[in-house]
Amino acid sequence: MIIYRLYAMANGDSAMEKRQIPLSGENRPISEIFPVKEMFFRETPEGHVQMHHNAPRHQLIIITSGILEIEVSSGERYILKPGDLLLPDDFTGKGHITRSLRDVRGFAHIILQDDFDVSTWPILKG
Repeated sequence: MIIYRLYAMANGDSAMEKRQIPLSGENRPISEIFPVKEMFFRETPEGHVQMHHNAPRHQLIIITSGILEIEVSSGERYILKPGDLLLPDDFTGKGHITRSLRDVRGFAHIILQDDFDVSTWPILKG
């Protein structure tokens, strides 16, 4: 299972990395249990573009419908589809651009504890 992490580099540019969520167990692997604060749902219409912006809070976003495109500072674009997990951690810096490419884009936002940290999770290439 992977999570896309959006973050700000030291120079303020936004970047994206993919990390492997650590799971353990044989028949039905599970992660550790993480406490959360709150949760809400949002829909964004097809064609919506939000220019450079930063993550407003520490949250995990689950894409439930539609197609999300995220553009980072380098111009590289990432496509996220239903079922993908996004951790936007670019609270400072130049921010990122989001686009709703197809259909109504649905999200479940899970507000995380401030100490939620994925820095020890393996980074995936490609």
